[in-house]
Amino acid sequence: MKPVAMFLGLALSVTGCAQLGGLLPDSALSTPITPAEVEWARKSGTNSVSGNASMASGGTSHTCAGQSANLVPDSAYARARMTAIFGNATRGTRAVSLGPVNFEKDDPLYVSTLRTTRCDAAGSFSFPRLPDGIWYVTSSSSGRVPRRSKAAR
Repeated sequence: MKPVAMFLGLALSVTGCAQLGGLLPDSALSTPITPAEVEWARKSGTNSVSGNASMASGGTSHTCAGQSANLVPDSAYARARMTAIFGNATRGTRAVSLGPVNFEKDDPLYVSTLRTTRCDAAGSFSFPRLPDGIWYVTSSSSGRVPRRSKAAR
């Protein structure tokens, strides 16, 4: 099996931390994806991407349990989108406090080539039967960090 590059937004235990906001989108976000650029991603293959999405905060581990994990095929548009959200196209996290990055409209080919699965109760996910290529994995973790309460007097 050839290596399949992975990227997990918000939650693989191996991710670094890049809390970035207010990034200007790359011009690739305004350039339509050509069908030839992502046609490979529609095929079936012998590779798989599996993982567990979790993030520790306040002494508690939060996972993607019950939420979507998304697999995005590499394209100039996908790289520009990841960079706009996470500050790079390699790995990262984005704090909820920064708010979402809003995109005018996603390219239809970007949307049609996404693969989605649901994370299990432990926060694990798997994408089987993938063709050779570079893929980005994104997910969100859930859970709330308890607020510190002031002692009653």
